[in-house]
Amino acid sequence: MGMSIDNSAARRNAWSSYWANGALHSCAGSFAGNYAGAIADFWRPLFERLQPGDRMLDIATGNGALPMLAWEQSRLEGDISIDAVDLAAVAPAWHDPGEHAAIRFHPGVPMERLPFPGQSFDLVVSQYGLEYGQWPEALRECLRVCGASGTAAFILHHAGSVLVKVGRCELDNQRLLLAPDGLVQAAREVLPWADLARSGGIGPAQEGEARRCKDAYNLAMRQVGESIEAGGVPDLLLEARTWIHALVFGSGGSNAASRLSRLDAYRDALLTAMVRTDEMVSHALQEQALGDMVATLRQIRPRADVSCRVIEQSEGVLGWGVVVAS
Repeated sequence: MGMSIDNSAARRNAWSSYWANGALHSCAGSFAGNYAGAIADFWRPLFERLQPGDRMLDIATGNGALPMLAWEQSRLEGDISIDAVDLAAVAPAWHDPGEHAAIRFHPGVPMERLPFPGQSFDLVVSQYGLEYGQWPEALRECLRVCGASGTAAFILHHAGSVLVKVGRCELDNQRLLLAPDGLVQAAREVLPWADLARSGGIGPAQEGEARRCKDAYNLAMRQVGESIEAGGVPDLLLEARTWIHALVFGSGGSNAASRLSRLDAYRDALLTAMVRTDEMVSHALQEQALGDMVATLRQIRPRADVSCRVIEQSEGVLGWGVVVAS
């Protein structure tokens, strides 16, 4: 299962753009405790067991939250070596080559083809990343580079987690905004008329089309308002409603062309976000898929102890935790 590496261009671009904006984890804006609470409790004992001279590999690292967490919790500073790979173009702003010389990032690396010799690492980890890969290739690569006495540990998206539930709501909201009759397109059509109305430049022959565009915009606004009132996860809709309305009807000295350009950039960002959100929702693992993964790991490394559990806290389920220990 997983996305074929041959169809990864849109995915790579979407995530590269996202990480370039500085997000530390893959669910920014969705769940504040992504690397705290129960998730930190999962990683803490693994990172605290790292010894001077050990090597760790983080797969699908994003902006390096796990390398940073490992470096902080191990308290070993430069005594451990951490490599971190990602298919996307990643260059975390927090990473100081002088202070974090033992942490090396490798962008543009598919997890199905890791550029490391066999048994190179004492600990191989991944946080909300391994499920996006192509199986069993990615699983084989993880265990190929993991030492015979090493440990591999993964946190994966759970199909019933609060993160995925939020993702489904956000995907619905993104689709609502980007629909052919949605708020973004309606704003694009009404914006030039709003400028002409302010200047008194709408002639009698244009009034019908201007009214049609304004009615379509008002309808799209009502649809957004109804979705906000329905509950769920309204943050994106609240932000979009406020920002778009100010852009359309509050020129702030900008001409229509400049504001249309900003609206187009916003649309493109939403489209990119949809790629990421849809990928998270579609790759979250049901229990049967997790069972298939565990069976594959046991087949690849038959003498290892493969354990899995649900990771949850007060907010609900956060993911699956899997540990492969020799």
